[in-house]
Amino acid sequence: MPSTPGSSARTRSTPSGTTGSEPNRHPAVSGRPSGHGRLAQRGRPMLTALSAFESFLMRWTLRVAMALLVLAAFISLWQVATRFLFEEPSTWSEVAARSLDIWMVYLGVAVAFRTGSLMAVEFLMNRLHGTAKAVLLVAVAGLSLGVLSVMLWYGWEMALRVRFQMLAGVENPFTGEGISIALVYAAVPVGAALAIVGVLARAAEEIATALHHRRLTETSRHEIYEV
Repeated sequence: MPSTPGSSARTRSTPSGTTGSEPNRHPAVSGRPSGHGRLAQRGRPMLTALSAFESFLMRWTLRVAMALLVLAAFISLWQVATRFLFEEPSTWSEVAARSLDIWMVYLGVAVAFRTGSLMAVEFLMNRLHGTAKAVLLVAVAGLSLGVLSVMLWYGWEMALRVRFQMLAGVENPFTGEGISIALVYAAVPVGAALAIVGVLARAAEEIATALHHRRLTETSRHEIYEV
């Protein structure tokens, strides 16, 4: 008997030579994604865009921090040369090198949060798996975000408070006026804001990895093999 398009049975041969129908073990699956799948497909481009933006931001933060480190090293070398070789110490090099070092540290901290390069006690982290590890990661990320939020808030307040104070011995080479010390204090809120982005991105990756490991473990325990 010919099978119809909607039939889910298939023919098989029997020992007597006749043919019979055998229920299909693998029911037809519609090519149309479910509601959850459609939501996942819609959210995937947004997640991809956010990931690309975060990678771009952290990459350029690291590059700026490296450039500031190199520049601070050259300025410090110039300071030593003017003091001991020319015996006329530079009036701006020490303040400039110190300010660049401050910015370099806070930008570097943001990248360290993103890459997980900071010192950590991994006793519990290495012994937990699945949901328990994800909960611990959420707690650690929450504490880090709390500290960084305080730094962001009060760092901004301090930068506003000292915006009328000028750096000693440093003048703006274009206008000849003083440079506000708020430019140095601004490293605290800017670095904290970038570090918040790094903490969120790092936590999202680690939590997803922990939950994926749990799903793989559960699948391996309950997997059914068909012979």
